[in-house]
Amino acid sequence: MTTSEVHPLLRYKRPLILTRPGERLAGATRASIEMGCDALWIEGHGRVGKTFGGRQLVQTDAWRPFSMYMTEFTYSKPIKPTEGYFMTSLLTQMGQSVAASASSSMLLSRVVRTLNEQRVKRSADMIGLVFNEANRFTSEEYEHAMSIGNECEKTTRLFYLFINQSDAGRLGRGDTDARPPRHIFGRYFINSHRYTGLLWDIPPADRPHQAMSDVALAFLEYDQELTWPEGSGITFTQHCAPKAWANGWRLGSQIDMIRKVVNEVRSEAGLPLATSWPMLTFEKFVYTVLVRIAMEDEDFLELTEAQVREVLYRVGYLEIEPGYEGVAA
Repeated sequence: MTTSEVHPLLRYKRPLILTRPGERLAGATRASIEMGCDALWIEGHGRVGKTFGGRQLVQTDAWRPFSMYMTEFTYSKPIKPTEGYFMTSLLTQMGQSVAASASSSMLLSRVVRTLNEQRVKRSADMIGLVFNEANRFTSEEYEHAMSIGNECEKTTRLFYLFINQSDAGRLGRGDTDARPPRHIFGRYFINSHRYTGLLWDIPPADRPHQAMSDVALAFLEYDQELTWPEGSGITFTQHCAPKAWANGWRLGSQIDMIRKVVNEVRSEAGLPLATSWPMLTFEKFVYTVLVRIAMEDEDFLELTEAQVREVLYRVGYLEIEPGYEGVAA
């Protein structure tokens, strides 16, 4: 059986869904580009879905104000953050071989040339680079990024998205964080966006144009938008729970009960009421409900509170929640 014959929920790499946090990031990125900024500094707690949101920007183009070539990089923690290491890391991730004897200036030129070749190949006006784990950057890495930007300015425009884990960064925007040099701060840290998990309540600013919470809209993707096989009209929820579907059940139809159990589990762990749901555990929750509960029980009709509680523990919901200190010995 080929991968295309297997339901997307059963593949080694499950599909991404469109989310409101991702749409908010897209809107902030578009506004920053239109304003003429050089970068957007994105921050949020670990595992809320920042990389997920950045990847959506790379894979979609409806949000873009201009035609762009976009690509994504992940940065490791070098012992010495030299320019040569930085450029080599980028070239390697772009599938380029690098000679050990190459000078840093040669590597810089190759990075710029490779990016421009990809831009021209796609007839794009500008380049967008997404850096995951930018919280690992020191001032030196931002200097290297500036070198690329300065070189790219000769032929095109470059825009950075620096994705930072707010509780693990070396440099930051706030007064209590280590501040980068003024010239770097002014170029890359002025414009920022706070990335959240799926919000349980609609933000006041979004109420005029958003009728459902982020969590409800994410459930709706599985209940209504994602279908397989292509053109069949059979949604993911319908495929996994045909009997329950015929009886009117949807993931979203039990959102109030799910939220109630989530808050009970949080309260028992000494955590406040939930305001958002990280994509990491949300996506695993949906997979477990649809595939491991509904699909494996032909008589499944709806979730019970006990099942929701069990799934939350199974997907490690509490472990990545800020403030969770584990079970007392």
